[in-house]
Amino acid sequence: MVRAAAVAAGLLTNWSRRLHGDTVRWVSLDYAFPHSADDEARRLELFQQRLDPLTIRRLERLGVGRGDSCLEIGGGRGSISRWVASRVGPEGHVTATDLQLDFLERIDAPNVEVVRHDIRVDPFPEESFDLVHARAVLMHVPDDPELVPRIASWLRPGGRLLLEEPDFGLWLVDADQVWAAHPGSWHGAFPNGSVSRGRSLLAQFPQLGLVDVGADAEVDIVEPGGPLAEFYRLSLQAIGPRAVEVGVLTAEEAAAIARRPTEPDFLGCGFVHIGVWGRRPPSP
Repeated sequence: MVRAAAVAAGLLTNWSRRLHGDTVRWVSLDYAFPHSADDEARRLELFQQRLDPLTIRRLERLGVGRGDSCLEIGGGRGSISRWVASRVGPEGHVTATDLQLDFLERIDAPNVEVVRHDIRVDPFPEESFDLVHARAVLMHVPDDPELVPRIASWLRPGGRLLLEEPDFGLWLVDADQVWAAHPGSWHGAFPNGSVSRGRSLLAQFPQLGLVDVGADAEVDIVEPGGPLAEFYRLSLQAIGPRAVEVGVLTAEEAAAIARRPTEPDFLGCGFVHIGVWGRRPPSP
């Protein structure tokens, strides 16, 4: 079932309409990947193929139990929302959120509720969920020191928090100069995004009052000819026009960066996929 948290049904790409009493405030999303783009479904499918096994291993380590109430922030195509729904069973509940709901609305599961929700401004009641998870969401929003603590406040006593963010740290210093130009150009085109969100989570989590805090990471080594190279190519192609528009790249430079992971002489570092987790202490 679907509940619009702020606006009537319809695809959002560039702007989010926020309702506050009788006033309307429009908030720029500044997001590179609208679902309406021709290749976005394929790009997200490749992203799932790369990251779902890693996310599931982390969630299994934390534990997802029958009857749990779970929040999936920025659910994308819904693969992890479906997996969590299968684990919590009919007595459990999954709230799957995003700003673009067209993919999530295709989930056919009675224990999944789809909600349009802007993580920057929309609340949830404190102590609402046994599990809160987000993947590759915070990298797209402005740095707000109150955001992660606010997300942690939505955990019930004993609830688990897992945040996973791609980090550009190794990509920034890759030996291939054409390839290494991308993180800076992405940030120039989308200045509200972060090239170091994964690393920042490592510093934040020990300050949240959680227990059993831990983290791990996997590195993308991109080589031509595989699905990972296709994912990076599609991502770079989507970002290129904006980078050219704002003047951080020429059209030729944007095309060269997007083409680079497909060229036979290429081998380079992509994202470091950092996952950080912790558990809210049980009630005394």
